[in-house]
Amino acid sequence: MVLLAVVSAGSGTRPASEVAQAAAEHGHGACLQVSVPGTGAEALPDEGRVDTLLASVRLEPGEVGLFLDAGPVTGPSRKALTPRVLEALTSPPGRPWRSVCLASGAFPLNLTGFPRSRATPVARGDARLWRDIAERWRGTPPDHGDLGVTHPRVPPRSRGRPDPNMRYTTGSDWQVFVCPRDKAGNDDFFDLSADLVSSPPHWPTTGAGTSWGDERLEDRAARRGDKAGGATRWRARATSHHLAVVISRLARDGVP
Repeated sequence: MVLLAVVSAGSGTRPASEVAQAAAEHGHGACLQVSVPGTGAEALPDEGRVDTLLASVRLEPGEVGLFLDAGPVTGPSRKALTPRVLEALTSPPGRPWRSVCLASGAFPLNLTGFPRSRATPVARGDARLWRDIAERWRGTPPDHGDLGVTHPRVPPRSRGRPDPNMRYTTGSDWQVFVCPRDKAGNDDFFDLSADLVSSPPHWPTTGAGTSWGDERLEDRAARRGDKAGGATRWRARATSHHLAVVISRLARDGVP
């Protein structure tokens, strides 16, 4: 795994100087983050701005990955985002970037209002936005990037503990399982895991072998282990499964 420093098209000289130092020390180049314009967002950087940024980090375009951040995606916003992303792919022109990645997120801000004790499908609008672009873009489609089972914006800190939940990626949707808090601690998560593992439409045929997260879910379904874990562990298991599903689909079908 290679970690790259990121310089934003909207950042000042100090972050750019830090990126230049990191790129010089590690030799892996950097990423240029450009926000896709939306309501209240700044315009796409012009050619002069890009030249200035590249000079400030002392890198050539071939050493830099272009990271297009489309932000949150909803059903209504996806249609409006598509032409903006296509415009962003052509601006700035004439740059042989090392790579181009389109990233966005579509998971809800929180699970308020979700039904309990059953799975609720949530459309993966970020993946659908990527497909819209891949179908319309005449060049090589950008790489796919998303924020998994997390909303793109940091939510306000909530009070109390969340109900046991699992944000489970299944193809073009997430299946969101939420349990009412009836048992002591987080023990309802054991029941949630058992429901998921015994649900053929959602539990993959590869089962626990799908990912580290699925292995842990199967353990909890069989009540192997004394503790069900908390929100951080649930999110880690869901993210592990999400990454496995997306990587597998990209390798097999070329779509996230």
